[in-house]
Amino acid sequence: MRYVQFSEKGPRQNNEDCCGIVEVTGKRALFVVCDGMGGHFGGEVASRTVCDAFTAYWQEHDEPDSCQKVINAAKEASAALDEKSGLSAMGTTLVMASVEDNLATIAHAGDSRCYVIDIKGNVKYRTIDHVNGNPFGHSEITRAFFTGHPESAVPDVKTVQLEPLDRILLCTDGLYNAIDDETLLHTLQCAKDVEQVAEKYLTICSERATDNYSGIIIEID
Repeated sequence: MRYVQFSEKGPRQNNEDCCGIVEVTGKRALFVVCDGMGGHFGGEVASRTVCDAFTAYWQEHDEPDSCQKVINAAKEASAALDEKSGLSAMGTTLVMASVEDNLATIAHAGDSRCYVIDIKGNVKYRTIDHVNGNPFGHSEITRAFFTGHPESAVPDVKTVQLEPLDRILLCTDGLYNAIDDETLLHTLQCAKDVEQVAEKYLTICSERATDNYSGIIIEID
């Protein structure tokens, strides 16, 4: 695998996004992106707490990746968030990919996304945001890590078969809201390497982003 990560505050005062990467073995690595919820106290604390809980779980449990492993990590992350928050309301989204040999275990809760494409640009998998509209025309996140609500901290989990030169993008909404889908996917496919993908995304986001923007781009050998 080759990979690159970035996390920028954009026009906001604070960066409430958080990225985490841990190489468990030579052939397994975990990639996590979290987005602390805007409007809630301590979004940056929430994203860091949940991100750290997932990376710690993968470091401490070397069993093969599975849906149950993700659920167990999510329970620990939810408990860690409750403990960290005290009486304050905190929340964060999560998207992760654990890559082991030619298999990716992908999970998400909220509106942070994962895209998987092959060398021809075919979208092999894309997460579906956990959002609903409301009568006031705003989107509401329906599933995420939020203090006091362990029932909502249950990620969707998908296993995706990987082939050489497949690319994976994990990102917060600040990135994909600044880049139209066609440009986002074309860049992910056609850039010569993951560093160039990141460079092009950063250039666009620096001009158009209205929020923090973070991403991890992975290419499979």
